[in-house]
Amino acid sequence: MIYVGIDAASQKHDFFIQRDTGEVFSKKAIAIKNDIDGLKKLHNSIQDFVESTKDSNVRIGLESTGHYCKIILLYLIKEGYQVSLINPILTSMDIKASSVRKTKNDKLDAEAICRFLDKNRFDFKPYTLLSYHIDALKSLTRQRFTIVKQQTQQKLIFQRLVNVIFPEFLSLFSSDYTESVLNILYAYPTPKKMARAHESSIDKLLHHTCKTTASKIIETAKSSIGQSENYLGFELQHTIDMIRFYQKQVEIYNNQIEIELNETEYGKIITSIPGVGTITGAMIISEIGDINNFKSPDQLLAFAGLDPSVYQSGEFEASHTKISKRGSKYLRWSIHQVSSGIWRWDKTFGDYYSKKINEGKHHYVAIGHIDKKLVRVIFSLLKNKQSFIPQK
Repeated sequence: MIYVGIDAASQKHDFFIQRDTGEVFSKKAIAIKNDIDGLKKLHNSIQDFVESTKDSNVRIGLESTGHYCKIILLYLIKEGYQVSLINPILTSMDIKASSVRKTKNDKLDAEAICRFLDKNRFDFKPYTLLSYHIDALKSLTRQRFTIVKQQTQQKLIFQRLVNVIFPEFLSLFSSDYTESVLNILYAYPTPKKMARAHESSIDKLLHHTCKTTASKIIETAKSSIGQSENYLGFELQHTIDMIRFYQKQVEIYNNQIEIELNETEYGKIITSIPGVGTITGAMIISEIGDINNFKSPDQLLAFAGLDPSVYQSGEFEASHTKISKRGSKYLRWSIHQVSSGIWRWDKTFGDYYSKKINEGKHHYVAIGHIDKKLVRVIFSLLKNKQSFIPQK
């Protein structure tokens, strides 16, 4: 068997080739540019070693480094190679365990990946292109996650500005970010301007379900203690523009995520779980990827970073430790989002929650137990390709 270790980066990649007999293609790792000539050089080097050794069994190990490894991964798969994606944490720990010297560079990393793959040859399955829609979902859901965070930041700025400009305004409405609120504040961004507005003008901006009235808004503006400086009104209008921009972006991403999720075989399965909608379901599916990469629910739990951390020294072993949080933060977030509500909607999870509460557990500790139970359920459903059947 020939093993190839590749350390991927933005501008270049380093690769090291070695047989299971210890024979190497070169004494040191070889650097190639991240372009078509570099990828062809890698392919030709592997084929040269195959011909010289008469060994056609090639296994390639590539650290999972996000978008840096994507192009070279797809190139190698199209060339017919078996490629395994390896968590960088594992190779880093392996390097530290094999030497007390603090040495790190790309060439040594490529060699370490190669030898790590050799030592753990049965632990990693080849990457498959099951994944076009899975990869698309991962990219879309992570970008949406970022957009929502940016939208939240703009909403915090909005709250700050309104509290300075017109602190009494938001108390007139049941929600802070309705179209009525945004439209009125955008048209009249200071109390002074709002106090001079005609009732009919504001009334046109009010949704028919709003309990407040145009006259009440104008009277409140006249007695407001807020500041009516023009620069504050300008900042408020700009912030409303940003909130609307991010709202539109979230809608666009939601639609595309739904399209991609419907193309996967796991879409209907994951959304059959109570409380799992299109977005959380897509994030769970995309972060897990191929469920066959996990041998047990415990492995999936660890991948989500929901496994307990372990601290033991001598005869001491900690009995109360926090979750490790070493895995995918996106998977961990989406699991926790579902767990926070599923105990209200499903009898099985509701009974489990009640059991933990009756044992004296705090609410958040009970939710932590539901996180773990939910992971086990997801593992079973995806493995067996079965939808969730609620207990009656």
